[in-house]
Amino acid sequence: MKEITVVGHCAYDYIFTVAKHFSGDGSSYIEEWKRCYGGGGANIAVGITKLGGKSKLYSIAGRDFKRYEKYLDKIGVKTLLNRSEKRVARAYIFNAGEEQIIYFYWGASEDMRKMKGIKTKYLHIAPCHPELAVKMVEKGDFIVFEPGQDLKRFDRETLSYIIEHSEIIFCNENEMKQMEKLIDMRGKNVIVTLGKKGSIIRSKKIKIPSLPAKTKDATGAGDAYKAGFWMGLMKGYEMEDCCRIGSVVASFVVEKIGAQHFPSWERMEKRYRKFFGKNL
Repeated sequence: MKEITVVGHCAYDYIFTVAKHFSGDGSSYIEEWKRCYGGGGANIAVGITKLGGKSKLYSIAGRDFKRYEKYLDKIGVKTLLNRSEKRVARAYIFNAGEEQIIYFYWGASEDMRKMKGIKTKYLHIAPCHPELAVKMVEKGDFIVFEPGQDLKRFDRETLSYIIEHSEIIFCNENEMKQMEKLIDMRGKNVIVTLGKKGSIIRSKKIKIPSLPAKTKDATGAGDAYKAGFWMGLMKGYEMEDCCRIGSVVASFVVEKIGAQHFPSWERMEKRYRKFFGKNL
């Protein structure tokens, strides 16, 4: 199995369940909350490893990262970490039914701009600092890119350069619209995730359904999709099958609170077979 390098955030996720969101002044009781390991880069690297693949996480460790680092080492995620005296990034996530609001504190991730690019064969650029993303592109071979929530930090020139050198781009509907305002996305190999509506391989106009699931928390569903996609790709499956695998993996993660509840490859295959009516 080939190793996939993932560059992106590590974060502590604070996930809250509340009765409702407010657009103006108001208050609400917190019904339930949990602190979890998260960050898009770490989520994908963990997912690949738990599915039986090989991943290397290239990220930054804040001064309070020790517990997270031990956890990554225990489950077998290879890490290459820069160090920062700032605190680990935090995501504060508020779920009210199917609606989710996220506040993100960059913390140590601000120091990603100081990191160097490293040579990689297979590279996934998760949301991260644009300066690091460019450095990684300069030394990467097969590149998959997702701007995610950090899209607003990329200017037109930087975004254009990264997308030009990427084999596959992941985004949601809103991010796709924003990118199309900045650059010409025609002819690009884009996979657009649509939440419960599934996903679309835009260049082939192929719709991939999502799986029915009892959603407890949607945090990390997109990262789970990408981890599953990469595993399919490394096993030699066609893109459509890779997207289906991604949908299956995501259906496991949303069933619990937190972004890293990944199945084994065997459990994924069983659910894949049940839903799609065929073996991989």
